[in-house]
Amino acid sequence: MRRKAISLLLATTLAAVLLSGCGEESGETSNTTKNNTVEEESEEDAILNNTAGSSEEGQEGKPEKLVVVISSEGTGPMEKTIEQFTNETGIEIELISEAYDNVHNKIMTMVAGGSQCDIVCLDTVWPAEFAKSNLILPVDDYLETGFGDKFTDISWKQLQYDGHQYGIPTGNDAKWLFYNKEILEKAGYKEPPKTWQELGEMSLKMKEEGLVKYGIAWGASQAEGLVCDYTALLYGFGGQYREDDENSSGDWKLNSEESIEALTWFRDSMENGIADPASTTYTDRNVMNTFMAGDVAFVTGWSSYWTATNSETESAIAGKVGMTMLPGSEKVKSGSVAGGGGYAVVSTTKSTKWAVEFLKLLTEPEIQKSFLEGVSQMPTLKELYKDEELTSKFEILDMAYPQYEYAHFRPILVQYQNWSNMVQESIHKVIANGEDPSTVLDSLQQNVTSQIQN
Repeated sequence: MRRKAISLLLATTLAAVLLSGCGEESGETSNTTKNNTVEEESEEDAILNNTAGSSEEGQEGKPEKLVVVISSEGTGPMEKTIEQFTNETGIEIELISEAYDNVHNKIMTMVAGGSQCDIVCLDTVWPAEFAKSNLILPVDDYLETGFGDKFTDISWKQLQYDGHQYGIPTGNDAKWLFYNKEILEKAGYKEPPKTWQELGEMSLKMKEEGLVKYGIAWGASQAEGLVCDYTALLYGFGGQYREDDENSSGDWKLNSEESIEALTWFRDSMENGIADPASTTYTDRNVMNTFMAGDVAFVTGWSSYWTATNSETESAIAGKVGMTMLPGSEKVKSGSVAGGGGYAVVSTTKSTKWAVEFLKLLTEPEIQKSFLEGVSQMPTLKELYKDEELTSKFEILDMAYPQYEYAHFRPILVQYQNWSNMVQESIHKVIANGEDPSTVLDSLQQNVTSQIQN
């Protein structure tokens, strides 16, 4: 009965998603979201809230298989993990991989259609929506006391909602500044910029000397990657989204002085020659192509880009790449956006216990090392950043860790997809259409305040 109720609710939600449209480019874009409408709490929601967590624990036996839905990135290390799990438990794993842009709707379609689906990958901006829809289960009761203490704070907390843990983190991510060490050296710079203003000055000098076409390129097409870069700029200029960002509460501050300053600098960078004006057409993935071709000296990127930028078969600048914290301003040392994610247990599974056991396996040190080596996925275990043998082998660990202190969540909202689309549209009006930042952000402040619920 509960499975039917959940399927009905998700089918209704999915229909709204598909009818609303999204206008995003397809393809594998890190941390990309779609325009997925979440309905306000209905009678079905209330029923499901009363039955959430009422699984048949104690009655479930060992299943023949578990079905896992993941992003198609990183399937190599995942397949090795699956092999180990099957050897240890005798349980087969059916792996369904989708391009990241399609994963969200794939999950909802499978559950709404009644297909077996036990475990799903969980982007950092999905827990509130999925939990509110009763699509995933809280795992608190299946974890021993203190289980979360071994994870970095940012990776553990971003999979929480309403006081419960809805996912187990497997990837710890943020955005960093990637830079071409050779170009900087030719321009006489011994270190990367510490502020966005300094980055602008360096960019114009290198451009004037003919070392680059532009200083930086952005993944600034109207997609989730745009929200990520804007988030980094906003906090880098000393701003924040809400009065109490840590608890995702309080009044919105979308048109604050710092917000206007950040968006104005973003726009100006593409108008005054600092940034490639074609940035408004780049995704946060294909923007790396112009960096790897040596056309720009800087780009913001996720940790997984470290492997590609240093690959001799993919990159013309392999071995010349540096990675450091994103710049800040006079107000703050740095600002970045938190990424990464993990996995969650689907509420309709008949094998909660075994699904959680698989998630626990993904947090084992040797498994996390395999993902680090295979796809540059930053570990979520604190101990691995202190492992001298590991840090000497993977220099990215020491380069990456300091950024986590300055990485910030995007707002934790059930209606995150709607909020994100509103922000994307507003930013694009400024950087692509030349509209006034202050006017656009005033309108965004009013619309978000009136339309987005906490």
